[in-house]
Amino acid sequence: MLENLGTFTEYEIQLFNKNIENKILKKNEVIISEGEISKSIFFIKNGATYQFQKIESEEKIIELNIQNDWIYNCDSLTNQVPSKTTIKSFLQTEIIEVKLETLHNLISISQNFLQINKVFNSLNTRIHFYNNNLSPSEKYIYLLENRPEIIKIFPLNMIASYLKIRQETLSRVRANLIF
Repeated sequence: MLENLGTFTEYEIQLFNKNIENKILKKNEVIISEGEISKSIFFIKNGATYQFQKIESEEKIIELNIQNDWIYNCDSLTNQVPSKTTIKSFLQTEIIEVKLETLHNLISISQNFLQINKVFNSLNTRIHFYNNNLSPSEKYIYLLENRPEIIKIFPLNMIASYLKIRQETLSRVRANLIF
């Protein structure tokens, strides 16, 4: 997991591994609840999670995450404010937790741990959907080209919510795509 973030010495890798916590989540287990202040980032070893906001008793999907993804609640973690969203496991999921305090301690030992900041660049996919005014077809094609595993794991209603389109629209888009 660290190898994708930068270059670390064997000592730094051992130090990191001593300071993380492995967890196995049951299906639908909550990782971070709405109203809770986020104090950790997580790495998905296997499984899948999703982040959502409850609006009028409906779950509006903010993020879909799968194996090898880092997950966190950006606003709550960086500003230390109560979360406006919930992060929940979609399947039985094995994660690694890195507490913010641990991360700060690691950085104080070695500046190489600053490379972990690359984790926070993962917002680019979500920002791409919101800032580029993509059509429903363009959104789905972008997902197919950049995150095809998501389409294999999550049901259409969750993918539609994530893409901010109606499920019927997503069904039409899928029916009209020719490969």
